[in-house]
Amino acid sequence: MPFESLCRNKIFKDVPSYEDIKEDPHMKELFSSVFTGMSGRYTRMRIICAITEEPMNTLELSKKLEMDYKTIQHNIKVLESNSLIDREGEGYGDLFFPSDLISSNLPTLYKVIRKVEDKLDKSEKKYID
Repeated sequence: MPFESLCRNKIFKDVPSYEDIKEDPHMKELFSSVFTGMSGRYTRMRIICAITEEPMNTLELSKKLEMDYKTIQHNIKVLESNSLIDREGEGYGDLFFPSDLISSNLPTLYKVIRKVEDKLDKSEKKYID
């Protein structure tokens, strides 16, 4: 399933051209493990795209992404444990935001995703349209 144009227009709109990106090795390893190497990688990227547009809680994410609440909840935990999203509030209605860690390393994330897409070129699943 290709990602909505939201991902391309909101998250990666200010990323320099692919060839000019200098990767941070530590962040490349983190992003590779979270967004390319584990089950749920597409879900996690979709969550990042959605909360970049507008902070949401788990239920709102579940509805927007048309996914099971527990699936969203699990992937939120993965993103939080890797410091890629921030939580505001206490309890059921907590809102989630992209963390400064992800915001300050978008070029590296973009490059990691593009490399995966090159390998999956014939696949139906793509991160970015």
